Amino acid sequence: MLSWSLGRVPFATRLAGRIFSDPMRYATGKPLERWLMLIDLASRKLVFANDPKVVETVMLDRAGQFPKSAVVHDLLKPLIGGGVFGQPGGASVKETRRIFSRSLATIPDEEVRRVTEAITADYLDRWLAAPGGQVAISEELSRLTVDIVSHCTLGDRFDADQSLRFTRLFFAFHRKAAPLVLMLAGQDERARARVMRDMGIEEIGGEMRALMRERFVTPLINGDRPLETAPFALALAEAGRLEPGLAGEEALLDEIAVMLLAGHETTASTLSWLSYELAGRPELQDATAAALAGRTEGEGFWGAADPDSIADALAREALRIYPPIGFFLREAQEDIVFRTKPVPAGSFVLVAPWTLHRHQKLWWRPDDFSPRRWLEGGPAPARTSYMPFGMGARGCPGARFADIEMAAILRGLLARARLTLVPGTRPKPLGNLTSRPDKEIMLRLSERSRT
Repeated sequence: MLSWSLGRVPFATRLAGRIFSDPMRYATGKPLERWLMLIDLASRKLVFANDPKVVETVMLDRAGQFPKSAVVHDLLKPLIGGGVFGQPGGASVKETRRIFSRSLATIPDEEVRRVTEAITADYLDRWLAAPGGQVAISEELSRLTVDIVSHCTLGDRFDADQSLRFTRLFFAFHRKAAPLVLMLAGQDERARARVMRDMGIEEIGGEMRALMRERFVTPLINGDRPLETAPFALALAEAGRLEPGLAGEEALLDEIAVMLLAGHETTASTLSWLSYELAGRPELQDATAAALAGRTEGEGFWGAADPDSIADALAREALRIYPPIGFFLREAQEDIVFRTKPVPAGSFVLVAPWTLHRHQKLWWRPDDFSPRRWLEGGPAPARTSYMPFGMGARGCPGARFADIEMAAILRGLLARARLTLVPGTRPKPLGNLTSRPDKEIMLRLSERSRT
């Protein structure tokens, strides 16, 4: 009935979007306690998997039984077209992911660090000069990380107006994209097409693609920017992926969209939440700023930990509490049994870092933001209980790049600025595509004393 209504009743998508706009609300309570849950949807089942063996089976997917859901492809297509991130799997996807990895491996760690430090310093100059010191930190960190990724991989950056428009469009896309509604539409093609149309994300995606085409694709295609200055485009060309004509241009745009969107969003989202947590904990923030600058005396909050370990612990805890991708959605291709429960072919299988990272049976005081847990010498978490960048062949190829970038931004930010919260509504993770905040995080930045 719901699927039928979504395909035929005016405003049904909008109404369903209001009801099912917050995936995070369904990831509390029992999903944080149980190993496996089966939920009946309109036309098929949804499996909520926390059991370590089930998670490993699904995420490693050695037999190819659990491809990425078509829901993910449909939601991302307006932005990335046929880009690798939206594809279910297969040999071509594996090879494209290797191209991503190879291109990133050609960029020296020191170059990533140097570029990050320089661009972060420029942004800090502007933030600290803002009226009242107030900064929309989620938006600004998105702009910053897009600049870093594009400079390192494509040899260029958006101008200021393009950057602001791009990040605001991406936030609007996040708010409108509604995976739960598309899942409830079932396999009714008419319902799915209407849901996609009524979301309004195709227009947003089209404008974002036009910005990327103008700034990055056209100059490379026309030879106005040599491929040698754009390591990612060069890697695609060397692999024979740049075909002549419109098809080649569209394929290049698709993969550049993946690189920019996936490459910046996880870092920006994580740093937004980390900034929020530090702004609300001034003693922790000050202790961290001093430790990262090598100005600690005695044991202090961080004990004898070195600056690199401190930056790593903060990043790990932010990634645990606010995993950038909260949900990995797969589809079972065959009938299977999980923990004695039959799962029919066609079922959605959900592996959620959001619940795995907070599961009561996997973590001590899972809801506490406690970065020192990563320094206390306890056993490492099981690999299925901590997976902010995925697992197996579909793991993030840019994880190393993100680690270096995140640490450099954090050091630069805390070296110069003190963060304080601006009173207002408490933000929550959006959860539709990533865990970016549902409302802008407003912070006040002031110059930090360097004595």
